[in-house]
Amino acid sequence: MDDKVKNIVVLDAMGGDFAPGEILKGASEAAKLYDCHIILTGIKEKIEKSLKEIQVDPSLFEIVNCRQEVLMNDHPGEVIKQKKDSSIFIGTRITAENQNSAFVSAGNTGAVMASSLINIKRIQGVLRPAIAVVIPLSEKKIVLIDSGANADCKPQYLAQFAKMGKIFAESILGTENPKIGLANVGSEEEKGNELAIQSHQLLKEVRDINFIGNVEGRDIFDGACDVVVCDGFTGNILLKSIEGIANLFFSEIKGILKANFASKLSAIFLKNSFMKMKRKFDYEEYGGSFLIGVNGIVIIAHGSSKAKAIKNAVKAAIQGQNYSIVAKIAESINN
Repeated sequence: MDDKVKNIVVLDAMGGDFAPGEILKGASEAAKLYDCHIILTGIKEKIEKSLKEIQVDPSLFEIVNCRQEVLMNDHPGEVIKQKKDSSIFIGTRITAENQNSAFVSAGNTGAVMASSLINIKRIQGVLRPAIAVVIPLSEKKIVLIDSGANADCKPQYLAQFAKMGKIFAESILGTENPKIGLANVGSEEEKGNELAIQSHQLLKEVRDINFIGNVEGRDIFDGACDVVVCDGFTGNILLKSIEGIANLFFSEIKGILKANFASKLSAIFLKNSFMKMKRKFDYEEYGGSFLIGVNGIVIIAHGSSKAKAIKNAVKAAIQGQNYSIVAKIAESINN
């Protein structure tokens, strides 16, 4: 391996609905665009066959053979016990063993999280890693944390999510002194369940964060805060609801624009504007979500990721490395 290469990206070639073909196409694009060394983990025979089919030069990558595949419905615990020769488990182990490396997978999220905890481990002092997702709004982007890693939480976890979310917003989105909001059913301190009430009290006491209090669902989309903090159960429902509403919205717009001749004519003039808006809300533009709180860069891409999403996931991984986000989170948690 070339020691001069700054960034190493370990890519799960077997993860996702369109693996390995679309994963390898995205990897090929990333290898040509970014200064990185890409290590592919997976069943070597399948990878080489797919590379030949899509006419991609194998010399662009290092391939690490794995004899097992992780299915989307595999239980994380079973993967840890019975599939240690899988692309996810081996990939996270390689990431842990190599400095300046990152792991990217569009595969089983639970398996990625479990393997990361076993191999890459948590940053010292971090109680629970969390998934940070970038949500685009009309005028800015915000961070949702946790979006699915921890269904059951304690107030102390949410306090750390706030600190990690702050670092993420500052480093990845360039937001200065980000406003931190706690997702809740009302703005008053006494609103919500016991977790929300206790978390609100604790967040008020956390140093070095700009906590603005509770934020309701509608406030989030008005841009009331830069980082939305919640437990993973709430966050995942919120994230999937956003995705569903976005799909419904674009479907309805498409139907309206095809309704009659006049609307079809209007669509010709509006096409560029709608395409620009669609790109803004397209998950493929962002590549994937960060699993933050582990002692390395881990990007969880959407299960239906195609080449574009994988290319951008690699880009996101490199950004995380270049911005030293792991070191910054470690410093924040332990100060």
